[in-house]
Amino acid sequence: MDSLFSIALRVNKKRQFLFVSKLIAKHLAVHPALALGTGSLLASLLMEKSGLSPIPQNQQIVEMIQSGETCLETSRQSLEVRATLPDQTVFIGMAETATGLGHAVFHHFDGAAYIHTTREEIIRETPAFVFEEEHSHATSHKVYAPAKMLEDAKTIVLIDDEISTGNTLLNLITALDAQFPGKKYISLSILDWRSESQQRNLDKLAEARNLEIEVLSLQRGEFELHHSESPEEDEIQLLQGDGKRLPNRSRQCEPVADFHSATRQRYLPFTGRFGLTSSGHRAIDEWAENTATAMPVSDKPLVIGIGENMYLPLRFALALGGDALVQTTTRSPIFAAEEKGYPIKEKVRFKLPDAKDVDQFLYNISELNIDRIYLLAESVIDEDTWQPLIAYLEKKAPVEWLALAEKL
Repeated sequence: MDSLFSIALRVNKKRQFLFVSKLIAKHLAVHPALALGTGSLLASLLMEKSGLSPIPQNQQIVEMIQSGETCLETSRQSLEVRATLPDQTVFIGMAETATGLGHAVFHHFDGAAYIHTTREEIIRETPAFVFEEEHSHATSHKVYAPAKMLEDAKTIVLIDDEISTGNTLLNLITALDAQFPGKKYISLSILDWRSESQQRNLDKLAEARNLEIEVLSLQRGEFELHHSESPEEDEIQLLQGDGKRLPNRSRQCEPVADFHSATRQRYLPFTGRFGLTSSGHRAIDEWAENTATAMPVSDKPLVIGIGENMYLPLRFALALGGDALVQTTTRSPIFAAEEKGYPIKEKVRFKLPDAKDVDQFLYNISELNIDRIYLLAESVIDEDTWQPLIAYLEKKAPVEWLALAEKL
């Protein structure tokens, strides 16, 4: 278990605990080979369940995760493995923590499609469906699926880093079945903590709606929560700082047509927020290599993604090679403390650039051994709002700030 997660306190009265993954590159910085390898292990579970051969590098990936010693060659070899499932399949990754994990699973399948849930408000667009994650800091998930993607699917694969009670999975399947009835569902996660009664809740849903639902995970178990009084945390001040740093726009891609936020933020086609086919996904391989090749050389780079944009930073970091690390900003407020064995030592708070008054957090940056930071922004409209974050990061290492989508 120690190689998979630590436990921390949320600053959230709805649910005051958090399993902090050591693998997905969200709250903690990890090597991209570990994060992508975790997706490969889940993909391999699905392959075996579907009667296909597993990924040959499975055991090497498990050894990487257990030891923390990464092997770029193992990662690159495993990423070359692809399979075709017997049914027409759509993969759905859960925002915000599992968008990269979902994409890393989807990478291994041809003839399929991927989309991830989002908290973004897209102007003049109606989601295909909406569902709730009650315990989350931001509860509403939206799915902007293109026409016919979900209608035509026979199997829907739902990917999350963790199932704690199973309520989110119930809500998601219920919302999907109401709009797109009669699908087969497979849940993939790193952790599955449901008790026997919580497992029966999913069985009851399957029986009531005449659905086939399977749940696959890397680790299963149960935990017991003993509530006590949570420590008080002093208010974390917003990052301060100004400057006139401008982003590097030399590696920009054409954004998804017609989609933008209230603040005119644009979106990349590669993320899968609006749907991505297996053939369209192949372009990410070339994008990652070309973008990494154009960057300054670094021995110990840290790649930072913003919010839901997790997979592109992982692939970019892998292409950089060496001792790269990846971490992404998060909406999740976690209690920070300098306590031995506690995973979150330090945190900073700032407003999400180009979005509407959303707090974002980064954790444990000061303790990292890095010599350059690559900040990958999907879209940069108001450059001034980024300056406090840039100023903070520049105290740690030189920053290469990339704006990946063209402006309106």
